[in-house]
Amino acid sequence: MLGSCAAALAALATRSALAEDRQPLQEDEPQAREFSYVNNASKVDPKKFPDFKPGDRCSKCQIYEDGPDEMGGCPLFPKRLVAAAGWCTSFG
Repeated sequence: MLGSCAAALAALATRSALAEDRQPLQEDEPQAREFSYVNNASKVDPKKFPDFKPGDRCSKCQIYEDGPDEMGGCPLFPKRLVAAAGWCTSFG
């Protein structure tokens, strides 16, 4: 039992350390442009992206991973952090 707790704590510490080593994704990066990523979902043009709904944001996406300071991970952008308030065309 104690070993399981120690392993879980080590995994959480490693995940946290990895999140802190990643840099925020910039909107002008090629991969960000590929998915029309924006740091602030209020910038999304609903006419251009009809699937966007008010209130959609990275932190509500199924694949968003909580991270530090209103940032989090996303499997679409490995080694980067996305803004919790952001949005991209892969929102789901």
